[in-house]
Amino acid sequence: MDLKQLLEDYRNGRLTAEQKQAFEQLLHNKESEELLQQLLDESLERTVAVEAEETQKFIYQRIRDQHIKEDNRKSGSLVSILSKTWLRYAAAIILMLGAGAYFLLNKKNDKTAVAVKEQQPSEDIAPGHEGAVLTLADGTMVDLDTLHNGIIARQNGAQVVLKDGLVTYDPAGLSNRETTYNTISTPKGRQFRIVLPDGSGVWLNAASSIKYPTVFTGDERRVEIDGEAYFEVKKVKLPSGKKMPFRVKIDDATEVEVLGTSFNINSYDDEGSIKTTLLEGSVRIVHRQSAVDNVNQLILKPGQQAIAHSPLTIDHSPLTIHHSPDVDQVMAWKNGLFNFNGYDLKTVMRELGRWYDLDIVYEGEPEPVEVMGEIQRNLSLSQVMKILQRIHINYRVEGRKLIIMK
Repeated sequence: MDLKQLLEDYRNGRLTAEQKQAFEQLLHNKESEELLQQLLDESLERTVAVEAEETQKFIYQRIRDQHIKEDNRKSGSLVSILSKTWLRYAAAIILMLGAGAYFLLNKKNDKTAVAVKEQQPSEDIAPGHEGAVLTLADGTMVDLDTLHNGIIARQNGAQVVLKDGLVTYDPAGLSNRETTYNTISTPKGRQFRIVLPDGSGVWLNAASSIKYPTVFTGDERRVEIDGEAYFEVKKVKLPSGKKMPFRVKIDDATEVEVLGTSFNINSYDDEGSIKTTLLEGSVRIVHRQSAVDNVNQLILKPGQQAIAHSPLTIDHSPLTIHHSPDVDQVMAWKNGLFNFNGYDLKTVMRELGRWYDLDIVYEGEPEPVEVMGEIQRNLSLSQVMKILQRIHINYRVEGRKLIIMK
């Protein structure tokens, strides 16, 4: 089978595992370079020129990351060298299909490759953006979307500063003995970043919040979150020289203790469990199901995920550990992506509902569907839904209501 035919079958998802391996070997073959270049040039001519360069950069990185991950898994190697021709050609294959999204649907053993790039209609629901509401110690609510750079408040010895969509706390003098708290909340369709008074960075996903003191005092740092947040905790020492612990309260049953690390917490009520994923450092997860239960706790290593299960759905230990979670999927929201790999339809819709500020309604129970793929979060709702429509997900939009039809 020649390269052109292999390419066509690759695009249409018809390659067997053996054919795919033969195809990839051809892509690494120097003798095929001239033909590869010709096919590449032809494919790029059919791609919107203004989008091609930026899209290729994005695709290059995704392909490279995926292959390095697969090679490391197979060989244990820390380094994987990929042919530039292979990278460029693989990107072109996706570009030929259409830049913007690549999805695989697995439904009743029928796998279909889908990729589309749609124009945004004049009347459409835009994607979420940077924005939040700051609630001050006295209960005053400040809409950060409407403010310009500068000092926006003074709280217990600290100036609250907004600059380019980032809130920071600048000590302006001695704080009084009373501990005062601020809360930053992101409504649906918003995300935001804050630097806490100790210098730790927090990224909030849509429909999330964090409550924190305006000045950290005492022998610990303690904050409370709801929804999803990514933390980069700064190491701080007490006057005694000991490390000042950082604790995140998630609900009455679950707490994360940190000494200096990077991690993500997903604690949305409608997801049925609390997931803490560690990227760097070390954290201790403490969880109890009720006031009379014994305390369950475990310590995470980088690349592991703790899952605190809901009492309503639990059929095993209330606190378990996932040793190899998909960290790319966990961090996709912070990196400007949806990563739906392995999600069912309702999980996909919950994520879309938070980002596009939607109420999701089902006309009957949807059929089981497993979605595989990624899409950038800066697309409009119609662009995303037309992608899903190509894989047999039907819908209609009524205002802020997204109705999934049978």
